[in-house]
Amino acid sequence: NGDTIDFDLITAIPDEPPWPVSRSERRRGLDASEAKSIWKLEHILGQHSRLISALAQYLAGGHQLVYVMGNHDREFHFGGVQQAWLDALQQAAGREKLSFQPSQVVFEPWFYTVPDKIFVEHGQQYDYYVSFRHLLQPTVKRKGEEQISLPMGNLSNRYLINKLGFFNPHASDYILNVFAYLWHWLRHYAFTRRSIVLRWLWGSLVVLFRMLGLRRRQIRKPRDLDRLLPPVAKRYGLEESTVRALWDLHDPPITGRLFRMIREFWIDRVLIAIFMTGGTIALALVPIPLWIKLMVPLSSFPLLYFIYEWAVAGESVFAIEKKTPVVARKVAQLLCVNLVAFGHTHKPKLLPLGKDVTFVDTGTWAPVTLPGQPDVLAPGLRTYLLADFSIDPPLIQLRSWLEDKSGASSVSSA
Repeated sequence: NGDTIDFDLITAIPDEPPWPVSRSERRRGLDASEAKSIWKLEHILGQHSRLISALAQYLAGGHQLVYVMGNHDREFHFGGVQQAWLDALQQAAGREKLSFQPSQVVFEPWFYTVPDKIFVEHGQQYDYYVSFRHLLQPTVKRKGEEQISLPMGNLSNRYLINKLGFFNPHASDYILNVFAYLWHWLRHYAFTRRSIVLRWLWGSLVVLFRMLGLRRRQIRKPRDLDRLLPPVAKRYGLEESTVRALWDLHDPPITGRLFRMIREFWIDRVLIAIFMTGGTIALALVPIPLWIKLMVPLSSFPLLYFIYEWAVAGESVFAIEKKTPVVARKVAQLLCVNLVAFGHTHKPKLLPLGKDVTFVDTGTWAPVTLPGQPDVLAPGLRTYLLADFSIDPPLIQLRSWLEDKSGASSVSSA
């Protein structure tokens, strides 16, 4: 259910690349074009042979594998990347003298559903930090080739998180307040020659300008929903009006909100700090009473800052965690399914939405460690969803591959 392959985290490049590689790519990773994404996928799969072997055995048993794309693996939009995945599976099956039909592997760019039973979607389209304006046509022309039009969250991973270090991109521990960032700086940067401020500032500006450039290209590219949505409806036997209603639940990307982008990179706070510092210096230089020179910086400036923060707070990156159950209820009402499953937030969750209707966030299967203990995996994660509709009522369980000290291994609801 999306983000199984994380193309954003790969900063490696071939020793002898068969295509041009820019200076920026050498520092931050290859662009999201078809040829370069194929190389990244093969680079990843070369280090995860057990996964590919297990999936090949699963397919050889006669089962179907449906890969729903998320925001970190949107490169599967390219036919060549899909074929590289299929080739790896078939090669793994061949090594064990097994076989399966290519038709058993299905890629879904939006959602997967079994009528009256289950609806599965990654969920990034309800998060305007990482939603795609053109979900079914996610590419733009750049450097003379088609590239995935990466949303702000993905670009931030590539240009910021990959460079800051000490953060786990599969968790949310890199979203901190100003005091926590200060402590992080004292622990990891204050007594080294690294500069988190310069890395953050430069990376933020690069992402911001990339987003503005992508926005211009996206605006020039029309969304032909009248052509794109009917095939989706036909594939699942749905009414076109139902598919359009599902589409209308999506959030437009943050690229249409310049101020929100500036705020998310803390550029507005930097400007405020500069203004306050300049104001304090100016007050110190002008001939006014000392109490004014002291009281304005110590009281008026902080008060104005807190008023500003209150007025422009808006939606945070954590809002998606509260939003997904609300969206899931609307989806369940539209499709009359028993189970709605998302996976974008990395936070495992199982909630009843009503009688015989359940919402599951499948969480993350990537390694997440305990705070301050980088070698200890956090219990209750590495989760997966098991849904069995062969019985009545259906069995719906959110399980974990990890066992905690009490031996509990699953949280379930039937």
